[in-house]
Amino acid sequence: MNATPRNAAPIAIAGGGIGGLACALALARHGFQSIVLEQAAEFGEAGVGLQVAPNALSVLDALGVGEAAKKNALLIERLVMMDAVTGAEVVNIPCGRRFIERFGNPYAVAHRADIHGALLGACRAHDLIALRNDCRVLDFAVEEPGVSIALRQGECVAAQALVGADGIYSNVRKRILGDGDPVPVGAIIYRATIPADEMPKDLQHSYPMFWAGPGWHIIYYPVRDGTVFNLGGTVVTSQTWLNDAEDVPPHHVLPQFPGSCATPLRVLRIPKRFRRYVIRHREPVENWSAGPATLLGDAAHPMVQYIAQGAAMALEDAICLAGAVHEQDGDCAKAFQRYQDARIVRTARVQLSSLMMDRLNHAKGVERKVRNSLFEGRTPEEFYDRLAWLYTPLPYVK
Repeated sequence: MNATPRNAAPIAIAGGGIGGLACALALARHGFQSIVLEQAAEFGEAGVGLQVAPNALSVLDALGVGEAAKKNALLIERLVMMDAVTGAEVVNIPCGRRFIERFGNPYAVAHRADIHGALLGACRAHDLIALRNDCRVLDFAVEEPGVSIALRQGECVAAQALVGADGIYSNVRKRILGDGDPVPVGAIIYRATIPADEMPKDLQHSYPMFWAGPGWHIIYYPVRDGTVFNLGGTVVTSQTWLNDAEDVPPHHVLPQFPGSCATPLRVLRIPKRFRRYVIRHREPVENWSAGPATLLGDAAHPMVQYIAQGAAMALEDAICLAGAVHEQDGDCAKAFQRYQDARIVRTARVQLSSLMMDRLNHAKGVERKVRNSLFEGRTPEEFYDRLAWLYTPLPYVK
């Protein structure tokens, strides 16, 4: 599509993941040109499974890519938590018609590449978006009337402003906040994929199965057309010195999940290898902007995965930021302040809520029984009421 930009110099976006591409697309829909600087050799998305809550789908709809994103996603019928000690059902939240009417969208599970691909396709089709790969942002300097961005290759890029969407180890954040590296949260996760033909038929559900164990949990669900299952097993541990992003054999993994009934162990015994990651996070902060530079997504507010909202928060950031730039007629310094004022409390609440779920998800002894009793007899509408703050589309999304 042909379009005349409202800004003379582009807004640079460090990082071409889900948040960075959504930001570029949201800016373009308001008439602002951008350049996405992705450090990888090719644009793509690491990982496999992604839970896509209604608030995330609402942003994708608003960006015009909702249909493409949902094309290969599985719209799930319920959210379930099981007690991994007894095998009893603890939570069962229907995600059908009443859920969709309440929140404006279903709950989906998808392959990360499908969500990323929908955004990437829309960005590639837009004349106001330039995509550059193999461009890692190392540093930047504010130089009136914009910013000068230093890339790994020694090149400098001039831009009107800079959005750091470069992940949990963000170099843009280091320049703005200088608060060091993210810290281990005290847990590690083992990830694997399971071909559907290796998953027992009685365990193949069309929705996520969450098993809460004493000091651990596992979750698994189908992605794409159901030919593969995504599996993640999280263990509370002090061994956060372990090598990150390392392949480990099953005999190292299974002893990390004690006190389990039979079903979770049946699933954990299937993969031939696992990939281990140390879970890291940052505490919420009160500022993530410096003049014409700001942060977005994990660069601004990395969170643990316990309520599956990392990508959703990045998507909400993107559409909010672009709306602020539009409202301030391209004055990015003012817009970025308005953007973070709108986003910091919400994202901090999600960060803290995610951390608080550690105790519920991994309860043991009498705490496990108390956890189960909290959900006993709760109606779907009562669950929806407690999820409304998170899943209801925000005004700047509508």
